[in-house]
Amino acid sequence: YFDSMTKMQTAISKNDYVNAAKLARRNLGHIPGWVEETCHQYGSLGVSSIPVLQQGGTVLALVGDESGLTQMRDIVFSTPELEPWIENVAQHEDSLRLFQAIQDAVTAHPNCLQPEVKELVGESDGRRVANLISYPEKGGKITRTKKGRTYKLISTGAPDAPKPKPKRIIGTHRSDKVPPKIREVNLSSLSYVPLPRAPLNWEEALVSRERARVPEPQEHFETHATDWRIESVDGIPLAKRPDTAFRQTYPTDSGLLLVDDLGNAEGLGPIEAAVMRYDRVGNEVAKAALNHGVYRIGVHPLGQGLIAMSRDCTVHAYDDDLNVILETALPQAPEVLALKRRFDISEDELKNHIRCIALSHRTECYLFTAVDEAWCVDFGGKGLWGAKLPVKEGWTRVATPTDEVQTSEEVERALALMDLSLPIDPEQVKRRYRELAKEWHPDLNSSDDQSLGKMKALNLAAEALTGIESQSLPGYTGATFIKDSEHKEWEVGGLRVTMDMMVGERFASDWIYAASFAANSNSVYLAGYSGRVVEVDESGQGIRAYDIGSVPRRIIDTGDYLYLLTDTRLYLDFAHFVQVIDGI
Repeated sequence: YFDSMTKMQTAISKNDYVNAAKLARRNLGHIPGWVEETCHQYGSLGVSSIPVLQQGGTVLALVGDESGLTQMRDIVFSTPELEPWIENVAQHEDSLRLFQAIQDAVTAHPNCLQPEVKELVGESDGRRVANLISYPEKGGKITRTKKGRTYKLISTGAPDAPKPKPKRIIGTHRSDKVPPKIREVNLSSLSYVPLPRAPLNWEEALVSRERARVPEPQEHFETHATDWRIESVDGIPLAKRPDTAFRQTYPTDSGLLLVDDLGNAEGLGPIEAAVMRYDRVGNEVAKAALNHGVYRIGVHPLGQGLIAMSRDCTVHAYDDDLNVILETALPQAPEVLALKRRFDISEDELKNHIRCIALSHRTECYLFTAVDEAWCVDFGGKGLWGAKLPVKEGWTRVATPTDEVQTSEEVERALALMDLSLPIDPEQVKRRYRELAKEWHPDLNSSDDQSLGKMKALNLAAEALTGIESQSLPGYTGATFIKDSEHKEWEVGGLRVTMDMMVGERFASDWIYAASFAANSNSVYLAGYSGRVVEVDESGQGIRAYDIGSVPRRIIDTGDYLYLLTDTRLYLDFAHFVQVIDGI
């Protein structure tokens, strides 16, 4: 279930909707068994999101897969635990009609405005129509062009359809070809603060169902269970109303940063995104269109400017006046090149592995994280340090990745030495390593004076091609980690049999989901999926760790306070005295 779900979501992120629909059909087949197993293990389903019944149903409707939607309907209606998703199925079936109606309307009325489409297709919900339009646009069937505060639409194949803008080419600013040495954080050596675990979303949802239901509001502003009363509700004059396109807000010491991540801001023409800054008394001091999209963003609460990453993993940093101060392509960074090779990450997938970017207090350096690694780089292009979170609790490393980063020439020499050619997989390298080790190992070839040198060269070649240290290679099986709790032994016919759950490093790694610089120094906070939050100093050495048992979404250090925000709790640390605020 989880494997097919992940592949479906990856295909959706690549706008490969035909393949995503096929994977949705496959994932649907696993739903009944997954529901049964989950209920057996936890007592109830208790989940708030089932991707195949949400995004999966949308792509089935987009490609016109009626039988797939029928299969979804049959599964949902025959499984009592899936009753909350019955409405989703009905909406997907209606989307099947709307997708075709939208395409027909745009073909029949080229350059129509997006708000007009709802009338052309007979749908009163304009927001829903706009959401559906985004799918054929990403799939390359409809082209949207900015027109005032809205868009005009045209079929991509139409003769007067606009040509796509030429892609900006941005290189790397890195001055080093090899990353700095990475250190794995040793939690046992740190001051360790376990805190009450933040409940997961679905756990909080179960609890909230038992609470008294908040009455539905009848007015825009209401007061309940308080002595306060509303004196008046006054409309803001049109000229003073804020532009709602700036939907992301970041309070800072100097004022407020607002980000339009969809490129809908007024008065800036066709743009991909925009940023606006207000000072501490509410005056607009800077406003700028960005010539790139915003996929990740980092704002220091006491610093200046911001740092953003576009979907192609290019980093763009700005000062307080929103002038560009740095642009660099992370895919060309030596740390990322090594990571892509280690995990076999494609260019399209890379943005999902680089989870965080951050800007230091005085814009001297920046930080990015990829999987379970964090790297700090100065603005001159030099890597300062690397830190790596330990694997998730319960997993033991059975093969150790090497810290070395190999050049393309070294890889070519390694391939030639082992008589291999690209593409290769770890199993091929393992088999060839064993074959050559029998020929060259000094213990097996005492008469060959050159056997020791040959074996050293073979070890280096294998390290270059697998990313695994040579001492681990003899036992390397392609699985990197083993889960202690899954080790089982039993006897069969007088033989003792053992079984272990073994996975690749990507699964066992504690992915970093939140990161930020400290208030007045270049120390850094790193928060992993496990719920461990680690502070490292300006050289990447661990200082202290918190454990909140749930993935944090944001970390903010203001000097006086440290805020750790999860989906359901806010942890507030002042002088290492932690207060927990419920009900976020």
